[in-house]
Amino acid sequence: MFIDILIYDDKHNVESTWEKSMPYAPEQKKRSRERILSAAMPLFKARGFEDVSIDEVMAAADLTRGGFYAHFRSKSDLIAECFAAEVGLQTPAQELAGSDELSKFVDAYVSALHRDNPQGGCPIAALTQDVTREGDAPRSAYTRFLKYFIGVIDGYLGNAPGDQTDDALAILAQMVGTVMVARATNDPMLSTRILKAGRQAVDYLLPPDFEG
Repeated sequence: MFIDILIYDDKHNVESTWEKSMPYAPEQKKRSRERILSAAMPLFKARGFEDVSIDEVMAAADLTRGGFYAHFRSKSDLIAECFAAEVGLQTPAQELAGSDELSKFVDAYVSALHRDNPQGGCPIAALTQDVTREGDAPRSAYTRFLKYFIGVIDGYLGNAPGDQTDDALAILAQMVGTVMVARATNDPMLSTRILKAGRQAVDYLLPPDFEG
């Protein structure tokens, strides 16, 4: 079969060419796609979209560059699919609703471990600034993940995942903002204080009647 290959330059401009390729077995193609997604997102989280090339992603996946276009139309397509793949990785929280479970969740998020390891953490805290410079497809995929994550927080609060309550939005903003600012400063003591203050602030945002 023929694969339409989109050759990207650094500014995401494209031109088309054609390459003849042997067809992949469906299972092999699925596994290769999963390897690309698994390799790409940690790189994006650690370094941002612009600083990670398709060559680097494919090398991290231990695949050849030419195989990229059998799975994704472009780098922007890969970015969007990376956000889509993150949905569902966090355990649905409604059955875990309660103050203890929410506390564990927030403690893990607003932590030095999360601050220091963006590659294994939340894509919202790692990539919010980057995604503002992307096109509609990555931003729409980001928004879908954002809504999903708001639903996770609502679940911990005992609400339906689709409620998008103001309480969940406030907690999200506090957690994400805390981690982003704690990462940005080069003053370790200040960074630690930001984490501590941000964690305490989440407790102030809980509904007055929340007991779990």
